[in-house]
Amino acid sequence: MLVESIARTESGCFSSQQIQVAERQTELLPFLNKPFSIDHFQSQIAEKKSQFTPAQRLLLVEGLTSQYLAVDAHEKVSFSISELLNENTFTVTTGQQMALFTGPLYFIYKILHVIKECDELKRVYPLNNFIPVYWMASEDHDFEEIRATAIFNQLIDWDTNQMGAVGRFDTDGLEEITDKIKSFFSNHPEANIFEVLRAHKGETYGIAFFRFVHALFADFGLVVLDGDNVVFKTAFLPIVEKEIIEGFSFHAVESSSKAMEKAGLKIQVNPRAINLFLLSPNKRERVIKNEFGFLIGDRSFSQNELLQILNESPQDFSPNVILRPLYQEFILPNLCYVGGPGELNYWLQLKGVFDEVQLVFPLIQARSSLFYLSHSMAQKISGLGLTPRDFFMEKQAITQRFLVNNNTSAIDFSDADKQFKVLNKILVSTSVKGDANLSKSVGADLFKIDAMYNSIKSKIWRAEKVKHETSIKLLEQIKEQLFPNGKMQERAVNFLQLCADGDVKGKLQTLYKALNPFDNDVKIVIDDDNDTK
Repeated sequence: MLVESIARTESGCFSSQQIQVAERQTELLPFLNKPFSIDHFQSQIAEKKSQFTPAQRLLLVEGLTSQYLAVDAHEKVSFSISELLNENTFTVTTGQQMALFTGPLYFIYKILHVIKECDELKRVYPLNNFIPVYWMASEDHDFEEIRATAIFNQLIDWDTNQMGAVGRFDTDGLEEITDKIKSFFSNHPEANIFEVLRAHKGETYGIAFFRFVHALFADFGLVVLDGDNVVFKTAFLPIVEKEIIEGFSFHAVESSSKAMEKAGLKIQVNPRAINLFLLSPNKRERVIKNEFGFLIGDRSFSQNELLQILNESPQDFSPNVILRPLYQEFILPNLCYVGGPGELNYWLQLKGVFDEVQLVFPLIQARSSLFYLSHSMAQKISGLGLTPRDFFMEKQAITQRFLVNNNTSAIDFSDADKQFKVLNKILVSTSVKGDANLSKSVGADLFKIDAMYNSIKSKIWRAEKVKHETSIKLLEQIKEQLFPNGKMQERAVNFLQLCADGDVKGKLQTLYKALNPFDNDVKIVIDDDNDTK
């Protein structure tokens, strides 16, 4: 395996604010507890340790133990959970809604990032323990966003009319999809992908996905936490009650948002007067505050009535994007949240919400971004006389670089461009000296000549492209593999597509080794073997 790096600023993949959040958090201090740094974990540990009580640790382990009854927990995971009782044990967390059979690659990269970060932190702070956590956002109701994925250019679509929290869906239709995916790997019947796919089953999609992620990452000791848990919801009840009575999160986020806008920062989310949903069979409905009390769907409630429902059934209240991070940090002895580029933008809006309930705001960190190249693809790039870094340019620029590299004398216009500029200056200068009134006319003619000159260059480029048609098509195919439909590979390609031989565990190890959670550069991973189909 080879790993090459390209700076985020040079990759062309991120906005200026995303780069700022990833690399220059000292500029964002009003919206953070402290900027992300491996050195700042020490003070973060001290703050969280003083706040997170033994009773909270007992409750956390109780809730996780109840969840892990759904699987035969791997010994590493069981050890991770038991370690959470130790006052010197802390978590590093990432979260993501459930996606069909992992969905895009960034799902995998997020989780591997927190795993690798915990391993690195243990080396730097050996007196503490660090547990990687994946917060499974099973209460998300945006099913359309995650209902389909593509593997080896074949669309995998879960066709169901169910509504509400996706984690509460039944699993009708999933077995057929699993069988279809198994067929892709029929030439490798002994591969470990079949063990992972067999785990993807359960009465609800939440249970099935929980088992699936556990099967993928159990060897790393990853703890999967489903927030839709009565133990955790009951513990969080006082915060939900405060939200119903005071609507405290709205005012806190509004204040932060105004400060961010004043600082020239983009706002990611807009808070509601009440940032809660109510869960019921096939529904996840907003809690809307009005002059009479609260409206949920077509039902009206007084404040006392809603508080009574909360105390009787806390598990049916679901935090939205504003309160979900607060819920997570309330439940966990968490030090750092690792998120995607857009995701961290809304975390910048939330510190005031944490301050309102006197909860430590975590360090926030941009997840690693990787591009995966099989060995054969890397050889094709080399055969074109190009490097993987070249493919971060626009397609036309890559083509021009290829043509220059393969026929310099025919298409190097640098001398002609210089002489053309000199000619322009001479003609303009001469026209002004001869007759000042000619300057406008000469300028217009030179503009036409410039257009003709560029047209001639384009004709030469097109002629060269015809001579290298096969190579240019290959170039375009490689660009499409790295940036499908113009998107970053990690946002479009399913992880299973990287595992043509069915060795998902081996591929996870390869990507784990390639990751450096304390390096902000984009990584280009060139694998030694295996290929995508």
